[in-house]
Amino acid sequence: MRSLFLTGLKKQTGKTIIAAGLTATMQSLSYSTGYFKTIQTGSILKYDSEDVQFIKSVDPNINTYSAYNLQSSLSPLAGSYQTDIKKINIHKIIEDYNSFNHLSEFNIIEGSNSISAPIDETHTEIDIVKALRIPLILIVNAQKSSIDEIISTVSYIKANKISSFGIIINEYNIESNNIEQKYIPHLIKEYTLNTKIFGCFPHLDEVSPNALIAKTLGIFNLEEFFGLKISKLH
Repeated sequence: MRSLFLTGLKKQTGKTIIAAGLTATMQSLSYSTGYFKTIQTGSILKYDSEDVQFIKSVDPNINTYSAYNLQSSLSPLAGSYQTDIKKINIHKIIEDYNSFNHLSEFNIIEGSNSISAPIDETHTEIDIVKALRIPLILIVNAQKSSIDEIISTVSYIKANKISSFGIIINEYNIESNNIEQKYIPHLIKEYTLNTKIFGCFPHLDEVSPNALIAKTLGIFNLEEFFGLKISKLH
């Protein structure tokens, strides 16, 4: 079993699109794959995670689970106060994941609002990553994430001694007229001491299973992601 934790700088960076691409691709290569959502915020569904529903729409064979589903778009800490839950239990998230991860050969875990989002009075999302001890991938959005935000977040991650760590740049357009957006891969490398960039994912006009799988295979080195040889790629 191999697992990756996807987090972001802020909400709406495209974590779920990347998660869908990775899970659908591994499933297409005949590996059992799981998607675990730690905390869904801003859900339009009362009893289910809309991110889970999206993953299922891409491939219904992907194993899915959401530990918490909050309709509030606030941080998990604040949003939980508006529900019957009242408080997020980080230990429940960890226990749920430990039960879930044995169902699949590969698992993608997706965080909530951001890597620094408060979970309860004493924990932020990065504490989940530290407890699970799995590699972390930070999703930054070239259209929405400024280089100063990225630098600050990378510093925060490194200060928390997360050693297995890299970045995916989402919504990247190499032809952009915005200089910072166009050169954001170079700026990240220069100002974050060559933090590993796994790839740059473009905006997709058509979010279909075939489009997601094709782009994922074309952009990412899946063997590097998961740390093993994938026979069907050779």
